[in-house]
Amino acid sequence: MLMAERHERDGEDVLRLIAQKERELEAMVARAREEAARLVEQARREVEAQLQKAREEAARVAQEYEARAEAEAREISEQVVGRARTEAEALHRRAAEHMDEAVRVVVERVVGGAGS
Repeated sequence: MLMAERHERDGEDVLRLIAQKERELEAMVARAREEAARLVEQARREVEAQLQKAREEAARVAQEYEARAEAEAREISEQVVGRARTEAEALHRRAAEHMDEAVRVVVERVVGGAGS
């Protein structure tokens, strides 16, 4: 009977060892799942931070281009207004230069026409 009892005890020890190993493996799997979930959450936060940074950069670049376009439009407008002003002043000078002659021609025609 001693031998049978010994085999029975050995069998029980083997079953306990198997159960212990199963619990250890289950704990390892649970830790691995927790670590995987933590890594996924960390990656999600990093991606969200990168997306937010990209959005902010895009907004900054858009504002920069908008400011450049406004400055360029303002410069072009000032150039056009400046040229128009210069041309108007030149026309005004030419008109003033010819004013005396125009008055003389009109007076001659009116006075000369009145005597005819």
